Amino acid sequence: MKRALVVEGGAMRGVFAAGVLDKLMDEHYFAFDFAIGVSAGATNLSTYVTHMQGLSKKIILQYATKREFFSPLRFVQGGHMTDVHWLWHHSKQSLGIRAPHIGTDIDLFVGVTNVNSGLCEYFQANEDNVDDLMVASCALPTAFREQPVIDGRRYVDGGVADAIPARQAYAMGARDITVILSQPPGFTKPELKSPWLLEKMYREQPELLRTLINRSKTYNETLHFLTNPPADCKIHIIAPDASFSVKRLTMDKKKLLRGYAQGRRMGRRFLSGQMMDVA
Repeated sequence: MKRALVVEGGAMRGVFAAGVLDKLMDEHYFAFDFAIGVSAGATNLSTYVTHMQGLSKKIILQYATKREFFSPLRFVQGGHMTDVHWLWHHSKQSLGIRAPHIGTDIDLFVGVTNVNSGLCEYFQANEDNVDDLMVASCALPTAFREQPVIDGRRYVDGGVADAIPARQAYAMGARDITVILSQPPGFTKPELKSPWLLEKMYREQPELLRTLINRSKTYNETLHFLTNPPADCKIHIIAPDASFSVKRLTMDKKKLLRGYAQGRRMGRRFLSGQMMDVA
């Protein structure tokens, strides 16, 4: 029975998953056949599968809070609001992030949204493609003005088409799936009420537009899958509680540290449950 680890994105909300994964690394817990993530979930997993404890925390608290990454003024002037290219490459160079290798303990798959089809495509990360995948998977439409190109095709944030790739993990053969969410239990994504701005911006990319408009429907269908999995599948959910105050673009380091600490606590709770199951 294949075991998979799935991590949701959510930009700065990814600090929760960073805490969870650091706690798992504390206890040398790597009991998964493969991992799959999108956006911040993918970058978090890139440090987990390479056993680089604490690096995701540093990326979020030290680099993602800098103006080089997040700048509304730059956005107004025609640049990126969130420069994910700078964030990934600067972090990799400064912190020495290792590339995942095929055939190691846990294979890493990264989801990116194909602009032409509107569908999420999943690539196994390796030394040759990891930089392109991480930038593309975090390229939130509008906030990052480019649409990164991989093998001649344009992509944007994987979370646009598949924010929580648990169903993809199931399709890949996993029957024991651990999912780290970035929203508290009970959260559902509200329906987009006024899509006129998206329609204006993406009318020349109709499939991407359709996916953007249907994001809430897709997200909530995945939540239903998590709480009502197939009979042959066991799902473990690790999620922040209602006190989690980190939003997509929270830059308050105190809030981020509290979110990270909560992730560590929930990671410890998960590990306790795993030990009880073994016993």
